[in-house]
Amino acid sequence: AAAVAQQQAQHQAQQQQQYAQQQQMLAQQQQQQLQMGGGPNDPSSLLSNLSIQDSHQQQQHPNQQQPPQPPSHHQQPHQQQQAQQPIQPPSSQTLSLDAASSYLSSLGESYHFMTKRNDSERPRSYAPRNPYPTPASYPSQPSTIFDNPSIFEKLGTDCLFFIFYYQQGTYQQYLAARELKKQSWRYHKKYMTWFQRHEEPKVTTDEYEQGTYVYFDYESGWCQRVKAEFRFEYAFLEDSLI
Repeated sequence: AAAVAQQQAQHQAQQQQQYAQQQQMLAQQQQQQLQMGGGPNDPSSLLSNLSIQDSHQQQQHPNQQQPPQPPSHHQQPHQQQQAQQPIQPPSSQTLSLDAASSYLSSLGESYHFMTKRNDSERPRSYAPRNPYPTPASYPSQPSTIFDNPSIFEKLGTDCLFFIFYYQQGTYQQYLAARELKKQSWRYHKKYMTWFQRHEEPKVTTDEYEQGTYVYFDYESGWCQRVKAEFRFEYAFLEDSLI
């Protein structure tokens, strides 16, 4: 038993001696790196320090895996500083020429593929509903003048009705409906017809009003007609904000 204890003590003394030599070599490497321009945060010094500590732990416990330990006061000061410092973007002083070129290239690609304001807008492409062969002098695309809302203020009522019923689902239909509402026309969702008061209603409640109205007949006559004693229920009034 005494011989075994003596062998263990000798083995322990050899391990401590090897660890002291490794620490001395680490101190020399750090001093050389400081002289060459490296700092406490230099990646090579951190890697060498970690490799020496791992080898020392493996020598003490070759068959046991050590769990990661939190930093303590026995650790080197540059290790504690590295663990406490937040991750920062690389600066031009610490980047090599190749790393700086790669970093700038990544920034250029991200700027090239950056989202733009018009990416969320729906692309406008014109597809004729009833294509027909026409001469080359005939316009093949709608004029951009009809995208201007002020143009619809100059159009007549008949033209506004035509745009509303024959340009459905377009921006021009919206502009025509907005202009008709400005002229006191109201759209009836049940009859899909535009109505306008011919006179003040005779009966007015919270649910409907009744009186004489002018409506636009788009099905049979394409003209304006008068409807007496008509009950306009507010439930069928298209009153969305325009």
